Amino acid sequence: MTTHRSPLTTHNMHQLQTWFAHPWGFGLLAILPVMLVVAIMAGRRRRRTLVRFGTLPALRTLTSVGRGLRFVRRACLVFGLLLLVAGIAGPRWGWDWEQSAAPGRDLVVVLDLSRSMLAQDVLPSRVERAKKALVDLSYAIQQRGGHRLALVAFAARARIFCPLTHDYDHFRAALADLDPVFVHPELRPEGKNAASGTRIGAGLHAAVEAHDPRFRGTQDILLITDGDDPAPDADRDWQEGLAEARERNIPIHTVGLGNPLVGSPIPLRGDELLRHQGEVVLTRLKERPLEAMARLTGGSYTPARTHTFDLGQLFEERIEPGATHEETDENLPVYRQRYSWFLGCAFSFLGFEMVLGQKRRRELTANG
Repeated sequence: MTTHRSPLTTHNMHQLQTWFAHPWGFGLLAILPVMLVVAIMAGRRRRRTLVRFGTLPALRTLTSVGRGLRFVRRACLVFGLLLLVAGIAGPRWGWDWEQSAAPGRDLVVVLDLSRSMLAQDVLPSRVERAKKALVDLSYAIQQRGGHRLALVAFAARARIFCPLTHDYDHFRAALADLDPVFVHPELRPEGKNAASGTRIGAGLHAAVEAHDPRFRGTQDILLITDGDDPAPDADRDWQEGLAEARERNIPIHTVGLGNPLVGSPIPLRGDELLRHQGEVVLTRLKERPLEAMARLTGGSYTPARTHTFDLGQLFEERIEPGATHEETDENLPVYRQRYSWFLGCAFSFLGFEMVLGQKRRRELTANG
């Protein structure tokens, strides 16, 4: 059974990854209540011991000065631990324009926007599942830093919607604007006899053009499609795009979406289904060309089919380990790290708590 995370949960995770370098650090907050309970129990045990064996001056100190001092100490302990956890999480905000560009790879994403991607054998649809996975990928790459992203979309024709950039917000904005129902005019067939369908070759050609020829060997193409092109020249089309990528030594990593065994109808508006000559058109995943493209270029094929898939893991395992380059033509800003502020304040509070504890022990000893 496929599980889906709520949009709110996904949005919150993305925000944490943006503003904190190590959001897993907040897991340490679960330890704080346990520590506070242990501290309170230890304090009560000490007071019972003092009541049993202490002298009158010591008891007066405990009931008068001790109560206020305990409150201040506990407040210092709580604030100190909270700030320590926040510092470990690595807070960051504001741009640091002085850091040089980190080494990375160039990845051009090629997304299929043909009508077959509206099929709902993958929920909520093939294209929406792909867009969700690409948003997650962009945040994963942003957190790692250094790599550039570009976006190409294709249907009957192809177009670059986002050139190679470190501006991941721009990539996500361009991705959000893509709609297979209201296809961009530049992706529609041109001319009366133009072929329609899934022009994978056109998408690969645009992806190769989007790459900077100066950085050969540090480039990749990520193709997300169902591979279902009904045009009679479908094989020749993708093979031409494949040849261009091989000539430039660019690996093609393919992700196949859809059910490869059972055809699915293509919804349009409302209850309307795509028809051809009165018959409902069925679409299914065509894996053969996707496997061939990956194999012949040194890439990888991910048979996502009707399941969830993690493009961040694909990037980490298959793409990121390759050779890298430094792009110095554009000034790459990164978030400025602020953890030192939090750690400094945390150690100040914890140190003050220790000083107050020693002071109280000296007072009790002097009056005991």
